[in-house]
Amino acid sequence: GDDSANVSESAIKLLDQKQTRSVSPDFNKLLLCLVIDTIGTSSELVPILGEVTDVAWAPIAGFALRSLYGSNVLFALEFAEEILPFTDILPLATICWVIDTFYYDSDVAKALGLGRQTIKLDTNDEVVIDVESNRNKPADDRKLSGKSN
Repeated sequence: GDDSANVSESAIKLLDQKQTRSVSPDFNKLLLCLVIDTIGTSSELVPILGEVTDVAWAPIAGFALRSLYGSNVLFALEFAEEILPFTDILPLATICWVIDTFYYDSDVAKALGLGRQTIKLDTNDEVVIDVESNRNKPADDRKLSGKSN
């Protein structure tokens, strides 16, 4: 009856929003990511000195990525990538930009702490925010409106 019609209407609204959403890449952020990766990779050019400079660059690169994306997971990954020998070749910052820009609602993005929070309409046309910290709570606890069922 009415419930299934409301569910159908809500689903159609969400699909329409998803299809019409255009991605506008943040090219300034991409430039910063390319700089972070270029500096990290350039240390491989000088075999022994490069690994010594990585000790100084690892925390700087980690903090830079954390400030760009707000993710402690990325800080740890970037720090490990820079501090471990022969891993500097991985363009982690640029890969994160691609994931954050084009695959922001993927499981990989969520695992890395990237992406955007998704706002959904539930079956009662109430807004529900799906965030990591609320995943294990019942949907009723996540409603923004003060209505009770």
